Amino acid sequence: MNDPGGKGAPKLGLLSVLVVEDSAFIRNVLTATLRTIGVGAVHAEAGGAEAIRFLEERRAALPPGTAPVDVIITDLVMPEVDGLMLLRWLRCSPKSPDRFLPVLMLSGAADRHYVEQARDLGATDFIAKPFSAAIIASRLLAAIARPRRFVLAKGYFGPDRRRTQRPVAMDCRMTGPREILVVHSASKTAGIDRFPVVHFDLPNRLGAKMGIAPKDPVPTLSDEVLAAAEAEIQNRAGDYTTWIAGEVDELARRVDRLGGDSAAVPALMAQINRSAHEMRGQGGIFGYPLITRIAKSLYEATQGGFPAVTGNERLLLKAHVDAIKAVMAGRISGDGGAMGQQLLASLDRAKRKYAKPESEGDPA
Repeated sequence: MNDPGGKGAPKLGLLSVLVVEDSAFIRNVLTATLRTIGVGAVHAEAGGAEAIRFLEERRAALPPGTAPVDVIITDLVMPEVDGLMLLRWLRCSPKSPDRFLPVLMLSGAADRHYVEQARDLGATDFIAKPFSAAIIASRLLAAIARPRRFVLAKGYFGPDRRRTQRPVAMDCRMTGPREILVVHSASKTAGIDRFPVVHFDLPNRLGAKMGIAPKDPVPTLSDEVLAAAEAEIQNRAGDYTTWIAGEVDELARRVDRLGGDSAAVPALMAQINRSAHEMRGQGGIFGYPLITRIAKSLYEATQGGFPAVTGNERLLLKAHVDAIKAVMAGRISGDGGAMGQQLLASLDRAKRKYAKPESEGDPA
């Protein structure tokens, strides 16, 4: 679909987006959603290292000064090179193909400290899982139509972290107006090292490419296009139930193995935490918000280092696994009504029971 809204709609068919997501399932959902809303070129990589290699190779194959892609949508939590490391490379590395690239950070871990890390490394915006087609489209269009000026200051390079321009009393300013250099062209940067703060007020070339004038409102897509994109997501709900069935079986096996080799406990707990992170961001996308709530509880219960686990801790993890299985076995969508409330109440009782200190004789 190359015309996502008819006459006057943004020219998304000219846009190229790189999706970086280690979950093949969600990676496919995102690429299909972007194509359905009209994005012309969607590339996908499974991790930060692969994304860096792709960007370097693509830059080498393109004419000098050509950005390898227009926008990057990257997951935050990934093995080895995660989204934050990729973002740091894009903003700071001399090998970066374009330090001004819009980067939308996507994650099921929408906790405050993750948001702050992404912001402080220069993320353009933050998208929390579970997401919808409308959210993806609105964040993408806002990044294109309303780019914030870039700021170079001590320890920071990226979009201005202030969302609105508000007057600041002079006695509260850390930097006076005369100490700020305003640059209007990325190629004219002579003398920037003499200023503690540099503002890059650059032309919105990406907006111009999409046919969006500076004073135009942020464009929106038609209801028909968004409905088609949302349907594309929901059509994969059957695939999701298959995926999570395998995931929860593996989760149960890992919990069972915690009672065996104590040396394997730290790695097993890290794997359980990672599975919980993936599940917490996906259930709500496909109509199972109870999965998101239960997986979030499991994620929180498995945060931090675990050199060992107690018997009660294993029982608590098993209660979470059983709750997820019950939701999927009963296809409990939405809030689940009375059945869903009973399930959550049962999980709360397990959390209160197993959070108590174990008796001295309780096996670890």
